[in-house]
Amino acid sequence: MSEKATKTPKKIGLAAAIITLAILSLIFCGGFTFLKFNTQAIFLVAAIAVGVVALLHGYSLKDVEEFFLDGCRGAVLPAMILMVVGAVIGSWIVSGIVPTIIYYGLGFLTPSTFLVAGFAMCCLISFFTGSSYTAISTIGIALLGIGMGLDVNPAITAGMIISGSLFGDKMSPFSDSTNMAAAAAGTDVFDHVYSMLYTTVPAVIISAILYFVLGLKHAGNAMDMTAIDNIRNTIAANFNITPIVLIIPILTIFMTIKKVPPIMALVISAVAGIVFAFIFQPQFTFKTIMDSLGSGFTINTEFADVNKLLSRGGMMNMMGAVCLTFLVLGMGQILQRIGVMDAVLGKLAAAVNTPRALVITTLGACLLTTMVCASQYVAIVLPGQVMQPAYTRLGVKKRVLSRTLEDGGTIFCFLLPWTTSGVYVPGVLGVPVLSYAPYAFFCLACPILCVVYALTGFAIFKEEQPAVTE
Repeated sequence: MSEKATKTPKKIGLAAAIITLAILSLIFCGGFTFLKFNTQAIFLVAAIAVGVVALLHGYSLKDVEEFFLDGCRGAVLPAMILMVVGAVIGSWIVSGIVPTIIYYGLGFLTPSTFLVAGFAMCCLISFFTGSSYTAISTIGIALLGIGMGLDVNPAITAGMIISGSLFGDKMSPFSDSTNMAAAAAGTDVFDHVYSMLYTTVPAVIISAILYFVLGLKHAGNAMDMTAIDNIRNTIAANFNITPIVLIIPILTIFMTIKKVPPIMALVISAVAGIVFAFIFQPQFTFKTIMDSLGSGFTINTEFADVNKLLSRGGMMNMMGAVCLTFLVLGMGQILQRIGVMDAVLGKLAAAVNTPRALVITTLGACLLTTMVCASQYVAIVLPGQVMQPAYTRLGVKKRVLSRTLEDGGTIFCFLLPWTTSGVYVPGVLGVPVLSYAPYAFFCLACPILCVVYALTGFAIFKEEQPAVTE
């Protein structure tokens, strides 16, 4: 921090803060919804706009630069993790791990279990690819067609697809939103994932039961498995499918339980994937296997869904997410330091005096930010940065904050029609947000459980000694 910024802070008022957020809302809504600009370009424009606001309120260019760089310093670890995640995804595909999971998972689809099995399949694919959008636009489209053949209401099928696909966005260490939530809250990504188990596991169980019950009435219907059979047959023709490769995901879970540092655990997983690729997928060249770490794995078959599912990974293909992490956290730091978020949400956070109110306020902040900014990333990062001091003050662990950011910021974007995800999903599946939302049980259960836990005090983890005794 510059000496000038330290001695003469120039926090802006509520009116200017609201105008700033209105400008950001126009940039995000216009860029994402109407102009459909590149995500990184939109956030670059937003960061520049916030910098201009800072300059207009008396901050120097040096101040703005240092605020942005402070935010970028907090992005270094999640950026490194994202790069290693790219290597893991590439190695897990070329070794046959991801193809094996998809192949076996799709084999469980039957008319009576269509909804619950489809939900589980979307959970698996989104977890191991780290992308809800990939699951929605590949397996999701296939499942929607099968559901129509079974005479299942497309809104129910779409709700199931969104629910399963969001599981990976919340829980996968390969997901950019997972890493961003941990970074925004200032906690370790594996601690973050562990904390999310408390709301995510019950939400998954509740959702699975409801989808199973809804699916029972279609038990006697005939099911057209053509699309699914094409995917399975294509995978089997290009990979050696064996359950032995699943040892590596089990190893990764074991390392998570043993709290191996995230980067080290992911590096070990990537290396193990490469070793297994040489053993179990000899049809691929040495160059193809090694390139999967850097540039990812690419496959070209006659089925576009398989190509989209398995042409992924590599550190270079994570550069977009890495760039976004720096831009979002840098912009968020400027907003925080010039007082925009303090003026809008900071006073509310400062007035919160109980962990119960703190968690509920965080969830509300995520909803408000999603409604105003229409972006999942902003709804995770800004409330996280604003609420951090309150969690420290009340002695509540940061992993509770990161979990709440995911229960709200990650999910709300899929339940509002004007957000980036609210535009994307209907465009892919052809089902409006307000039609599928009542059946997106996982998306509804997570924030509800978050509120229940806050009210009861369950899983609201405390530091041994609060920073300030109230």
